[in-house]
Amino acid sequence: MKRLFALVALLGLVILGSPASTPTAIGQTPTEGGIASENVEYVGFVPFEQSTSTGLTIDKKRKLMYLTSWKNISSYDISDPENPVQLGTLQVGFMFENEEVALDPQGSFILFSESLPNDILHVYDVEDPTSIQEVAQVEGAGDHTSTCVLECNYAYGSDGSITDLNDYKAPKLITGHNDDDNWHTRVGLIGGSHHVREVSNGIILSSNIDETPWIIDIKNPEKPKLLAQGDGAKGWAGERGYLWHSGQWPRMGQDRWLLMGGEDVLNPPKRTTCSEDQGPFATFDTTGWKNTHKMNVVDFHRVDNGLYADGNPPANAFGCSGHWFEEHESFNNGGLVAMAWYDHGTRFLQVTDKGKINEVGHFLPYAGESSAAYWATKDLVYVADYGRGLDILRWVGPTYVPKATGGGGGGGGGGGGGGEQLPGPGVRLRISDRNPDSGDTIRLTVGLRKCKGHKGTNVVLRRKVGGSFKPVGTKPLKRNCVAKFTDVASYKKATYMARWPKQDKDHRAGRSKPQSVTPQG
Repeated sequence: MKRLFALVALLGLVILGSPASTPTAIGQTPTEGGIASENVEYVGFVPFEQSTSTGLTIDKKRKLMYLTSWKNISSYDISDPENPVQLGTLQVGFMFENEEVALDPQGSFILFSESLPNDILHVYDVEDPTSIQEVAQVEGAGDHTSTCVLECNYAYGSDGSITDLNDYKAPKLITGHNDDDNWHTRVGLIGGSHHVREVSNGIILSSNIDETPWIIDIKNPEKPKLLAQGDGAKGWAGERGYLWHSGQWPRMGQDRWLLMGGEDVLNPPKRTTCSEDQGPFATFDTTGWKNTHKMNVVDFHRVDNGLYADGNPPANAFGCSGHWFEEHESFNNGGLVAMAWYDHGTRFLQVTDKGKINEVGHFLPYAGESSAAYWATKDLVYVADYGRGLDILRWVGPTYVPKATGGGGGGGGGGGGGGEQLPGPGVRLRISDRNPDSGDTIRLTVGLRKCKGHKGTNVVLRRKVGGSFKPVGTKPLKRNCVAKFTDVASYKKATYMARWPKQDKDHRAGRSKPQSVTPQG
């Protein structure tokens, strides 16, 4: 043990010495923050002094970032993305795990789960990012992670809970993760999952412990329907010993390649080096999945042990495990991915047009435990680090998008080709009170999930009382693509729906989910 401590101390002196005395492998650059490959620049560092930094979410429309820890959550102005400026901080006490924070598409609220020490889904109002306010708690929905679905009108928890968020300040638990009829039970998922992600409206990707991934239709959120399964190896329940952690399906589920990451921090390697048993990054081929209901694994990538100056740390329990990752915005049937890899820092990976994985760059921070890597811009990556805070990296290499990507590729197109269907704008309707007193004035807010370029276009609010839908009014979208209406609840029951006619070449027309109002008295 003493020899081990001596070796670590010696390595620390080697790393933290002057650049002239630091041994570097070919293509390595010692920086202020760590060891970087030639295609990665270290931009800067934002300390997170309250406690460990666990996760972040980026609101690109409003140029904001929310950074979480196990003790607080902070908002940052990232209009100058190289220099985030803190706007507000809210102390939350100890909460585990709040890693990947879910963001309402309109930027009104965020939410995350607290599985330990309590069992609660927390909802925070961030309309004013300088003053983050908790507005609701949902007991029984404290899954490991929770995700916004269906325009954030609902939350799906990774352990099986479903929460109605139509009125996010008064959410309602539909089923708790400990209930016998949670969404896991409803689709036959056995063994649990770590994370779910909505890849397109009403379609989620679940990173399950085994037979990962699962693709599930939740357009009716209380009646989820299994669409497809992957052939990913078993996790902790099986021989390989790792957990399937999280997934991404690029281009809203239209890409040929579905991406999955594995984690293993509670089941450290039996040997002294990274082995084939550790959490990998993997690609799955989705060709024809709508017909076969299957997705087949293509390639795995794992990291190596070595010396810090080579870009690979010595053996340790955490370093072999991947964590949160995100593909580059240009990803199209192949391309670039940034992935946080604990002691191995941030790894940049190329997915080829054949689904093969190559490691093409890295940043290994000093005294770091990298938790989450997300693209803030087309060349900047924000990395939440348990031991450091927030690292800002610049990628200066290629994005590796295949020259010929074809059409459809077999993802959402089921292998049929013929080009992609235009995405919907994601029309969302929020009603201030769905059980008002009779004769009260209610407020109705309409927004678009896909806001860019649509400010000033018109939305139509419609109401149905007994018969067909009739217009209540038409208004242009204001700041952040939001239009506000009012109506008097002078009826026994009414159903409202908002519609956005096709007004731009990059989105088809869309409409919101119908919502009913039943006055009291």
